Amino acid sequence: MKEKIGLICEGGGTKAAYTAGVLQCFLDNNIEFPYTVGISAGAVCLMPYVSKQRDRLRVTGVDSASRKEAVGLSPILHEHAVFGIYSTYNYIEEMTPLDHEAYQKNAAQMDVGLYNLDTGEVEYFDKSYHEQDDILIKAACALLLLTKPVAFNHGTYMDGGLVDMIPIEQSIRQGCSKHVFISTKEENYVRKPAAKYQLMLASLFYGKYKHVRKDLELRHVHYNEQWEKVKQLEKEGKAITLRPSRDMGVTRYTQDKELLGAWFDLGYQDTLDRMDMILDFINS
Repeated sequence: MKEKIGLICEGGGTKAAYTAGVLQCFLDNNIEFPYTVGISAGAVCLMPYVSKQRDRLRVTGVDSASRKEAVGLSPILHEHAVFGIYSTYNYIEEMTPLDHEAYQKNAAQMDVGLYNLDTGEVEYFDKSYHEQDDILIKAACALLLLTKPVAFNHGTYMDGGLVDMIPIEQSIRQGCSKHVFISTKEENYVRKPAAKYQLMLASLFYGKYKHVRKDLELRHVHYNEQWEKVKQLEKEGKAITLRPSRDMGVTRYTQDKELLGAWFDLGYQDTLDRMDMILDFINS
């Protein structure tokens, strides 16, 4: 690579199975990046990419997400949350333990974005903050209204996607002049304003943190601004976006294993189909 290229992965709940498929294809074709950054489920998928554990990617994107403990009644009962971030991560570790040595030794930088509940700012943490229990990654998946915030690094944190759904600016701040963005959203996806009931719940659950409701009100605005930044960089030849080639009806809550497997496979095949374009972009 002639330039520093950033790999950017957004979140999307169980839709991140698509991202996992893309990343497995990258591994199989020896495509590496000097800088990577992930939000929420995007960060979870990046870990096995950086540690070069291809089998962990399907476990992460498909197997763990399709368990009954991942979404719904079970995590509500056991974790008091809609998403079972602890049971899900524990399952991934049980099936395919992270190779921490390979993960840390990889020269690629990896940042994870978290929302600081106390300050209302998104902060980015690199691999040096990863411990064996990976509280950092669990905090990254603590979704607004759906899971409880997580104590980490002397603060209280949640999913950074409340503000930075597409961390393009972080990639730029880290000195990347070109960017590869993996999106879990189909071509015609439109981010809608938060529903009134969501704003009411935000005020109820995070009453003393007034900035949370304000950021939720502006979430769709931030998302559109970030997309416009990516589109502008694409026009300048400084970015490419890899996104699903078709709509398979997958949502952030989908747990159907067969459907998630097909979604993962679509991510892999879409990447293969675009391989010439990807290689031209990173090598030009």
